[in-house]
Amino acid sequence: MKLLERVQNTQKTIDEFYGQPFSWGSADCAILAARHLENMGFETVREKARNYTTEIGARRAMTALGCASMEDFVDQYGFARIPPASALPGDLVGFPGGEDERPWTALGVMVDSGEHLIGFANGEVMRGPSHVCTVAWRVA
Repeated sequence: MKLLERVQNTQKTIDEFYGQPFSWGSADCAILAARHLENMGFETVREKARNYTTEIGARRAMTALGCASMEDFVDQYGFARIPPASALPGDLVGFPGGEDERPWTALGVMVDSGEHLIGFANGEVMRGPSHVCTVAWRVA
């Protein structure tokens, strides 16, 4: 995929989610990541996930999809893991998240080459620094 296509498809995700308030099962990091992959032209398992409205429900939905973590959720698509500093616009990234006593990786989308991502923070989707990323995937 050409860089311009990556940027244009990422902009679709930004337009859809930026400023969106967090809501389990309708506007959370898994939904953001899945919708972004769809904007990038990939089929997702989003429709196969059970409905959920809590963090515990989200964990159960992930288990129902055969995933033990958010990393597993993205790994199932076969995208190569890359160093977060190498992420291009449109790549998926992970950073520390979770609200209960069992933290998990939250997912976001790199919006420029290695500088900023969009993801949920402080109850809504916002732009943040990429230095918080602990994992990344090349969406290709």
